[in-house]
Amino acid sequence: MNTLIDVGRATRRIVCVTALLLLAAGACGAAQDTLDADEAPPTPASHARWLPPQVQLLRDLRYGDHERQRLDVYRPAQAQGAATVFMVHGGGWAHGDKAMDSVVKHKVQAWVPRGVVVVSVNYRLLPQAAPLEQARDVARALAFAQSRSTEWGGDPARFVLMGHSAGAHLVALLDAMPALAAEAGATRWLGSVLLDSAALDVPA
Repeated sequence: MNTLIDVGRATRRIVCVTALLLLAAGACGAAQDTLDADEAPPTPASHARWLPPQVQLLRDLRYGDHERQRLDVYRPAQAQGAATVFMVHGGGWAHGDKAMDSVVKHKVQAWVPRGVVVVSVNYRLLPQAAPLEQARDVARALAFAQSRSTEWGGDPARFVLMGHSAGAHLVALLDAMPALAAEAGATRWLGSVLLDSAALDVPA
């Protein structure tokens, strides 16, 4: 089965605009969640320089047993029924990390103060896991995040997937083969934002 998806530029633009409009319609509520102390280790020094006020960071939550099967959650200090941006980093399927400033900084600064939760995901990398297995990792992370989102003030029905480069390819695989997400226990999401992925043009 060919697991690379050729997605037209115009289609990607429509999907991006639609997904962001859906997010913009969400507002931050006024219910404070109670979080376990062991779910909130200290904020990294690099993040402390740019994290907006009233943003809570939950680091390295486990969605699987492998050390790469972890995710970070950036949430408004007070949230209820919030939309979630679910971010998948790039790096040529072999590099990258969920905590890199280039992955999360601008998303967190733009969306969390507006009442949106941002989740940033790691997944197993080449050569340990091929792209299809990486997509399954992303699906497991999505299912985990949806199952826990109400604890973070989110709404599991209001997720938008976002991926950059190789991460955009993995998001596109879930869009093209939603059974991968369903097998992991995830439910459908509102839309996807695919950023800068040459892998979507298979002939090139």
